[in-house]
Amino acid sequence: MNRKEEYRALLSELEQLPPELEQTVERAVRRKRKLRNKRRFWGIPVGSLAACFLGFVLLVNLFPPFARACGNVPVLRELAEAVAWSPSLSAAVQHDYVQPIGQTKTEMGFTASVEYVIVDRKQVSMFYTLEYDAALWEQVHVDYEYGDLHGWAGDAGTLWQKPGELREISMNFVDQDVPATLDLALKISAEPRTDQSAGPTEYVGNSLFEEPHYEEPDYLAELTFTLEFDPSYTAQGTVIPVNADFTLDGQRFTLTEVELYPTHLRVNLEDDPTNTAWLRGVDLYLENEHGERFGSSINGITASGDPDGEGYATFWLDSPFFSQGEHLTLYISGADWKDKDAPRVRVDLGTGTAEHLPDGIQFLRAEQQAEGWIVYFTMPRETNGSLYNNFSGGFWDEAGNHYEIWQFGHTYGYRDPVTGETVEEDTMFTENFPLAGFEGDVVYLEPNRNRTTDFSIPVSIPIS
Repeated sequence: MNRKEEYRALLSELEQLPPELEQTVERAVRRKRKLRNKRRFWGIPVGSLAACFLGFVLLVNLFPPFARACGNVPVLRELAEAVAWSPSLSAAVQHDYVQPIGQTKTEMGFTASVEYVIVDRKQVSMFYTLEYDAALWEQVHVDYEYGDLHGWAGDAGTLWQKPGELREISMNFVDQDVPATLDLALKISAEPRTDQSAGPTEYVGNSLFEEPHYEEPDYLAELTFTLEFDPSYTAQGTVIPVNADFTLDGQRFTLTEVELYPTHLRVNLEDDPTNTAWLRGVDLYLENEHGERFGSSINGITASGDPDGEGYATFWLDSPFFSQGEHLTLYISGADWKDKDAPRVRVDLGTGTAEHLPDGIQFLRAEQQAEGWIVYFTMPRETNGSLYNNFSGGFWDEAGNHYEIWQFGHTYGYRDPVTGETVEEDTMFTENFPLAGFEGDVVYLEPNRNRTTDFSIPVSIPIS
């Protein structure tokens, strides 16, 4: 039995549902019949699932008995995990938009299985598991290589791979489409278990202040898979011309086109060269005539830069590919800017003060350690809850000498200077970084953004 047949067989097994779920599935089936009579968005055909799979997203998240029932079926358990972290991929899974792969290879006691992929014209998500003897290895790391493939952005590896854990490898393509075949190499390194009764290791200094040097690990195994993508999947996607001019806070833009794919949607903007500020971030979402919203992705690319400037030109959103709407409108509720004439942030380490801080950013403190200074700033999290670097990868002293920032640290919330407790973990985060190699009291930092605009009435742009 191949992977596709196994996939279908497992779905059939779940047709015998626990009694407490029968009414729930019946409601899902009725909703499916109702939606079948509606015209699909841009008339894109999609596959159908067995009745038990209808409403799978809802059942997994809201009904523990169903989740437990799926727990004994490996593929569906993996799909349930996929549903949990991506609205676009969960919609793809719900509509049977999954290509089973089922390739397995073993080397040096490590067994990797590429289970399936979700792929379209511009993005591929590959899902794999790795089995090994956890009694032998403390931590297992996997680096990803893709042969001579170029023109993509995505995952390079994982820091810690648990036995049997499903992991996603995501690749996004911009200047070219997803290839027909892809060579995926999983390069495995591991740290053996050690005697926990051994004494403490000798202190060797704070590595935050050291320039990182990459050393290729001693790989224990290298498992290479040749993945062939079904052309009916890689052909999916369409470009919708818009060419709508609009203004944000006095800055002029053109929404040139929207790229619609099953896994995501891209909004492409062009800015007017006479603008006085770079667009460094934007709060935006799509909405159809039924009130369904499609926002920014949480785990993945949210924006890409303008090759001709310092702003962003393309923004990623969750996909309405499988929605039932016929009309879409883009709404912009806020924007982050970097004024082209904005001064750098001046930080006086001796007095603990900062000038020209961006909107919403606070200078918490500066700590002097044996190796140098570490500075701490607090700032609001993104609308979707994600974190970001607010400063570029370098700083300057008063003489204009440039220094590198080797590492950034981020923690949820911030430490209250009076109580010492961590507060506002849901809305704020702390960014810290070392000022390596610097001796003095004053540094200058380059913020990635310096002000924010919130629109009480969102700017709306019809897409279709």
